[in-house]
Amino acid sequence: MITKMILIFFAGVIIDLLCTRYTRSVAERRLWAATLLSGLITVTHFVLLSIILQGSLEEGLLNILAYAGGNTVGTYIALKKV
Repeated sequence: MITKMILIFFAGVIIDLLCTRYTRSVAERRLWAATLLSGLITVTHFVLLSIILQGSLEEGLLNILAYAGGNTVGTYIALKKV
């Protein structure tokens, strides 16, 4: 269970970095980069959501918190670099 939560946390970090890259691509009007990132982010979100929602309610809640924590760290890293 702990290993799964750690993996979900790091997936949250990576997804948030991808979302930041996507937003930058849209702002810079880079059509193909934004298009590819949009598809990649969508697929990744749905796969991760199906993984998070498997199992018991308690485990799902802990996985959601791990994912949210990963997103928080990802945002911090993305903005710290800018």
